[in-house]
Amino acid sequence: MIKLMLPLLLTLSIISTCRADNLKDNPFGVLTFLPWNHSWNNYMYKNNQALDRAIDLLKELGISIIRVDFSWNYIEKEKDKFDFQRYDYIVNKCAKNNIEILAILGYSAPWTGAKWNNPPNDEKAFLNYVKTTVKHYKNLIRYWEFWNEPDSNIYWYPQDDMKTYTLLLKKVYSLIKSTNPDNIVLLGGLTGDGFYAFKNILSNGGGDYFDIVNFHPFFDPFRKDGLDEIRFKLKHIHNELKKYSLNKKIWLTEIGCPGSRSSDNCSWWLGRCPDEDQQAEFLKKSYEFLLSQEGVEKIFWAFFQDTDNHFKNGVDDFGLVRKDFSKKPAYCKYKKIIGNAILNPQ
Repeated sequence: MIKLMLPLLLTLSIISTCRADNLKDNPFGVLTFLPWNHSWNNYMYKNNQALDRAIDLLKELGISIIRVDFSWNYIEKEKDKFDFQRYDYIVNKCAKNNIEILAILGYSAPWTGAKWNNPPNDEKAFLNYVKTTVKHYKNLIRYWEFWNEPDSNIYWYPQDDMKTYTLLLKKVYSLIKSTNPDNIVLLGGLTGDGFYAFKNILSNGGGDYFDIVNFHPFFDPFRKDGLDEIRFKLKHIHNELKKYSLNKKIWLTEIGCPGSRSSDNCSWWLGRCPDEDQQAEFLKKSYEFLLSQEGVEKIFWAFFQDTDNHFKNGVDDFGLVRKDFSKKPAYCKYKKIIGNAILNPQ
């Protein structure tokens, strides 16, 4: 019996070693809301037990990296009073589970007098938050993203053809690199229509102030030409990079769709909601296509977990797991894709 068990144990050991060696280099990520513990999100992760449950499921899934808001207004609620306690717990727990973090820096703090989605009106204070946060996690976080969807009125207002964003990007990039030259800086994830914003960032002189291009290529799962549209956009990104003699990888830090238990009377900004099985099939189709595209290095599913009536439409059902942490078909599909990729690297 012992002799029969040895090949199995050896196989399990090889698989475990393979997973450990490849986990941080694989292209699979997830957008999470782990810092959320507020009334406006119905206290999504209200205690460490909820965080532990989420991170355990992320580890089981096998993803290499999660995308997390390190919002100014969460970290510095009052001027010069920094509180990293919640983030320290998340970062350390992820580090123990071999999960890297892409940290989003941004959103104006209320005490500055600016609305959360306005460019910082106190630039010195904002840059101090950036420096303090990056320095605090110097040996734990290497990927930093400056703002989210700065080409959208929802997240950056007013719009000015990316002039203000690019000016601040240059300062943020230089500050992050001066703190640790090994840090990697991403553009704020641009919307699916953000190609013109990308062109403006480059024409405004921003080409040397990011390491990775970052897009959110959402499309309607029921559209037959959705993947062709993404192929077209990626082609133009490459052409624009070539125009400026830039060699940059591309990360797609949000792609996803609802997975609703019932698609009846459910909608999101792109139309009718897919059900949970259709969400899983969309994930499979999207990843098979995107992983084959030139220059695409990482892809993040949005979201890890359903939200509790936060968006008040089908976007609340974007998760791979439901609000109660039960797994959707998309979780199982993603886990299989990741497992196959790690055991059978190209």
